[in-house]
Amino acid sequence: MSTYVAIDLKSFYASVECVALGQDPLDFNLVVADNRRSDKTICLAVSPALKQLGVSGRPRLYEVKQKVQDLNYQRYRQVGRLYAKSPYLHVLKKNPRAKVDFQVVPPRMQHYLEKSSEIYEIYLRYIAPEDIHVYSIDEVFMDVTNYLETYKLTAKELVKQIILDIKEETGITATAGIGENMYLAKVALDIVSKKLKADKDSVRMAQLSQQHYRQYLWAHQPLTDFWRVGRGYAKRLEKLGLQTMGDIARCSLGTLSDKMNAEVLYREFGKNAELLIDHAWGEETTTIADIKDYQPKRHSLGSGQVLMRPYSFQEGLVILREMSDNLALDLNRKKLKTKQLTLTVDYDVKNLKQGYQGALATDYYGRALPKHGHGSYNFERYTDLQSQLFKGFEEIYQRQVNPKMLIRKITVVASDVMPAEAADRVQVSQQLDLFADFTLAETPKNLETENKEHQRQEIVNNLRERFGKNAIIKASSLLEEATGKQRNNQIGGHQS
Repeated sequence: MSTYVAIDLKSFYASVECVALGQDPLDFNLVVADNRRSDKTICLAVSPALKQLGVSGRPRLYEVKQKVQDLNYQRYRQVGRLYAKSPYLHVLKKNPRAKVDFQVVPPRMQHYLEKSSEIYEIYLRYIAPEDIHVYSIDEVFMDVTNYLETYKLTAKELVKQIILDIKEETGITATAGIGENMYLAKVALDIVSKKLKADKDSVRMAQLSQQHYRQYLWAHQPLTDFWRVGRGYAKRLEKLGLQTMGDIARCSLGTLSDKMNAEVLYREFGKNAELLIDHAWGEETTTIADIKDYQPKRHSLGSGQVLMRPYSFQEGLVILREMSDNLALDLNRKKLKTKQLTLTVDYDVKNLKQGYQGALATDYYGRALPKHGHGSYNFERYTDLQSQLFKGFEEIYQRQVNPKMLIRKITVVASDVMPAEAADRVQVSQQLDLFADFTLAETPKNLETENKEHQRQEIVNNLRERFGKNAIIKASSLLEEATGKQRNNQIGGHQS
């Protein structure tokens, strides 16, 4: 029987910042957020101490402030006037007259990446890289099946040793789930471990077998607590009358003459129903080796940007130019080329107050919004040139985006991406085709122009790598509505 482990670094960004300040993440109230933006900015992380006071994991900054204000009002109602503020949980528990306080620190994405790499090196002391799958910056899966006999340890003993090493060397607390497959390990981490009290070493660890999964979690709600079940899936399942994993498992046993059976799930979810049914039974056939061997048939590269305020049609075009140029440079740097572009433009909710009568969509928070503008553009041949990418994106923008609407988010994607050398070989084979349209053939003049542009992009990438992304920028990035200079100092949309 296989043994898998899922390890999560508890409130990773907030814990890193607490440790940097010389504070205990389990005792110090802290949020990671860029408060230079506005109180509506989403907090990247909340320290475990502040979570104990009832602050959710990914709130907006104004929600944290409101929660702290409510907590202090409740304390005032209980004991009267409050005195000195304190961000320390142990002080707040000991002194009911202390006001709840917290510290806001800006994100440092590069620092978090470095700290994550440092912790990965700790994993490598125990487990070979081929048996580790990095799921995110703060979470990994491990196949420890072949290591338990080697170390003469149980899974819990091995995992606890790893977690204690992380705590001792970095000050960061980790939580773990152990299971017979990756799914059970993840569910043990996400659901079961959260219900457990930490042991004397502040470690939370849960182990889950298929039998225990079916016994204790088949009735668990909500379904969104389970890995890979999002709000959309949960709503669709609820419409079918399925509200628990036990419901889904029982449904899959139905015969064709029954009202509910596996065919109902396949009609609703297509081939994804197979995974849903497997997970309902606590089964997962994918291994870490499978993940390592997986090669997607098609590749894409892209980025999205949520704008800090509603942008007009013309202002949005400035942002599109910046994003298009950066995408071309990214392709060039990675020696890739693309043959298809996709653009998605999301409109601002304020458009509804300005007489919008068109189609509506629902966002993540359940709000009604104008339906987004969306389109694609296909090239005759593979390219990575800024001029050609912007020409394609601009064509989609002019065709699909309503010029009267305010814009809130822009997403650009280069699809059908392949290595430049392979793309060039495809182009040569097409040119040798007897039935090819020679009116599309490259002329020496066109080739020379494209080669020069390609060389310019390589020079820009070299300068950026040596001196930073803002070492060379276009004049349009100096416009008031431009965001390129600011984003060049960010990783994942947050300050690096």
